[in-house]
Amino acid sequence: MITRHIIPALLSALLAMGAAGSARAAAETKVTPEIERAVTRGLDYLARTQKPDGSWEGSYGNVSGVVGLAMLAFLAHGEQPDEGKYGHVIRRCVDYIIKNQQSNGLLATGSSPMYSHGFATLALGEVYGMIDDPRVGPALQKATGLTVSSQNALGGWRYSVGSSDADTTVSGAQMLGLRAAASAGIEVPISAIQRGVKYYMSCFCPGGGFGYTGPSGPSMPRAGIGLLVLSLSGAYRAPQAKATADFILNGGGTSGYSGYFYYQCYYCSQAMYQAGGKYWRHWNQTMTPALISLQQPDGSWPSGGSGGVVCNTAFALLSLEVNYNLLPIYQR
Repeated sequence: MITRHIIPALLSALLAMGAAGSARAAAETKVTPEIERAVTRGLDYLARTQKPDGSWEGSYGNVSGVVGLAMLAFLAHGEQPDEGKYGHVIRRCVDYIIKNQQSNGLLATGSSPMYSHGFATLALGEVYGMIDDPRVGPALQKATGLTVSSQNALGGWRYSVGSSDADTTVSGAQMLGLRAAASAGIEVPISAIQRGVKYYMSCFCPGGGFGYTGPSGPSMPRAGIGLLVLSLSGAYRAPQAKATADFILNGGGTSGYSGYFYYQCYYCSQAMYQAGGKYWRHWNQTMTPALISLQQPDGSWPSGGSGGVVCNTAFALLSLEVNYNLLPIYQR
């Protein structure tokens, strides 16, 4: 049994961030007709292609974390479980994630289980307060316990539950999952958050950005991950956060837009929104039309880089849907 405890100061800081940011958010986000049309087409694609068991065909379509990301795309548009046009899609996603949870709490099927676990935990944390389902709370609590218990001596996570090494990509999914769980009322040790932030600080690169396993080789996707982790963990005023926001604003040094484009957009859109001001305005004005231009005639986004069609479609939708500012994880 894991003993969990949330220090009130952390909750106060997070609540203060949300209250202070709400007024700014209303002025900085805008759902244009172009965004609404692209998002609706993307959601229609996901709804149309979902299998009865809640998963999807194709690469990664049966991975719990990808099912969770797809579900989040519906929630981020304001859709509710069991209600309206897409309610059954959300319900199927929840059923699939819970059905495939392992006895130790792991929300994963297939390879690289901790990637899946982090995103699926995030999804359960976000849907928890929206759905009348007594299974979700216990499943989320078990998943959170697994995340906490698998944090290693470095303060991070890697591909498997028992990994002794860590990287900033897998660790990012775990930190988001913990944040969503805490927001949903699941007790998370402050030490887990502090150790996670310390791990990211150890991977900060001079000049901005974060390395993969250490302080070298920054990239745009990892810059977005690191900046978002710092922002959601209360370290949004740290000099490392400012330097990384500048790194992204300036195109990520020589790395440009990597092959992991949709994965990059997913994290950087949230990170730059958290940074606010010129950072978010520039990112939104640049990347929103770029993402919309890449949407396929059937409403999906193409496979490649970080995932298959369903995964990349979910990443693209969640990037655009920052403008709706509805998911709790998006709140400042």
